[in-house]
Amino acid sequence: MKQLAITGGALLVAATALAQAIDIGPAPGRLVDIGGRKLHLTCSGSGSPTVVIEAGASAFAIDWTLVQPEVARARRVCAYDRAGSGWSDPRPDVETPARIVADLHALLAAAGERPPYVLVGHSAGGLYVRLYQLEHPNEVVGLVLVDPATEDRLFTLFQGRPVAISLLTAEQLATTLPASGDIPVPTRSPQTGAPFDRLPSDLYQRRVELDRRLIASFPTTVPAAVVRESSEGQRAGLARLLESRGRLDNPMRSVPVVVLTRGLEQTPGIAENHAALAAVSGNSRQRVVPATLHEIHLSAPLSVVQAIDDVCGAVRTRARLPARP
Repeated sequence: MKQLAITGGALLVAATALAQAIDIGPAPGRLVDIGGRKLHLTCSGSGSPTVVIEAGASAFAIDWTLVQPEVARARRVCAYDRAGSGWSDPRPDVETPARIVADLHALLAAAGERPPYVLVGHSAGGLYVRLYQLEHPNEVVGLVLVDPATEDRLFTLFQGRPVAISLLTAEQLATTLPASGDIPVPTRSPQTGAPFDRLPSDLYQRRVELDRRLIASFPTTVPAAVVRESSEGQRAGLARLLESRGRLDNPMRSVPVVVLTRGLEQTPGIAENHAALAAVSGNSRQRVVPATLHEIHLSAPLSVVQAIDDVCGAVRTRARLPARP
């Protein structure tokens, strides 16, 4: 175990040094200290409730450039980069959903932002904002879930067949993971083209560099112990979301919720899955947004702005969400 820790540390240092050599320019927002490391937060506008945006995996605060200024016309809105992403410092431990939630809570407090919050989560960010609400139910008064990942559609192979990770115990998941050794990290190229090129050209080029830096920050291999800790953290978060769905004290039941689903390149059953997620709330709406890719906030930003406005309006007036085609 000691040798694994040394190997993992050396790989991380080398990868971080390579990533830092890529110039991404100055941060557009504030670098907020949350206790020995800083996270990037960009806020604009004023008015309650404050809208807080959680980006998807391998995504950044600047991805919301087409949405945030429109939302800021009527209320306070904040986007941020998770640890190790964008302009935020890397974390000293393994990333898990619970640690992401703790980081966001610490960031908002350190920055002087105050609830109530309407949380907006895209893709994997949809999982994180729901976990945030479970952890801090009195702070969250509404949710907008943009083509969200869900705990019942994330699978692993268990005993030769695909099983939702959220249904496994920690012991069962452990049997699917390597026990020792260094595990190769999959590589990819920076995300380019549609819909990311909907950003202004200067921000689009900056986003490519942000993604290049993020990719460079990953080591080529990681110790099995790191994989196991990360995977168990994911499983625990997904299991918590699944267990909460049917509970009468689930805070999602009592707040307005809008779920947006991409119109193009749908996986089978995703619209029905999103409709079932929306139905957890007693005041909800699910909409398939025509001609959109997974990044609806880039493909059709005004549809996301409208969803945020509708949820904030329902919070403010304590009314039903308006019907939308």
